[in-house]
Amino acid sequence: MYSSIAAIPLWYWVAAIGILVVLLWLTVLMQGAGLRKTQKRYRQWVGRSGTDVEKLLPQTLERIQQLSEEVRRLEARIDYLEKSLRATLRTARVVRYNAFSDFGSDLSFSAAWLDGSGNGVILSSIYGRDESRIYAKPVQNGTSTYPLSEEEKRVLAEAIQFSGASDSPVSSALRPLEERS
Repeated sequence: MYSSIAAIPLWYWVAAIGILVVLLWLTVLMQGAGLRKTQKRYRQWVGRSGTDVEKLLPQTLERIQQLSEEVRRLEARIDYLEKSLRATLRTARVVRYNAFSDFGSDLSFSAAWLDGSGNGVILSSIYGRDESRIYAKPVQNGTSTYPLSEEEKRVLAEAIQFSGASDSPVSSALRPLEERS
């Protein structure tokens, strides 16, 4: 076996070792380039100050904890504001009409103010030549326990339709976050 190895000319050995050296040299160059790229990313992440990653990691985790607590506080605040907003009178509609056909114009009116749950009030003013009267009727869940005139029914229907319009940007902004997604 040694005789067959010894029979190989020396220049073959030199060429094989030269090719091996060139391949190793290329491998070292590629590893160096990869290391420089990694060092550059590390410097960008840590910053120019050279902060130790072991010190940076606890600071980052503490900041993440602070931000999580702040998000929880903001979510609680949003829930409170959404509940408060549902209870505010936010839909107003007015219908004007002529209460008496023998004189005047559309000086009488009915107005409805509702919150997000359909609760509120209908206010009607009947204008007459000698006197005017104002009536207030409570509304619970979109209905009133008092009898409604045609104009009051119409203004209530308009207010309910407006407050429940799903394509309205206002009503979609007022829905809870879970329903929006």
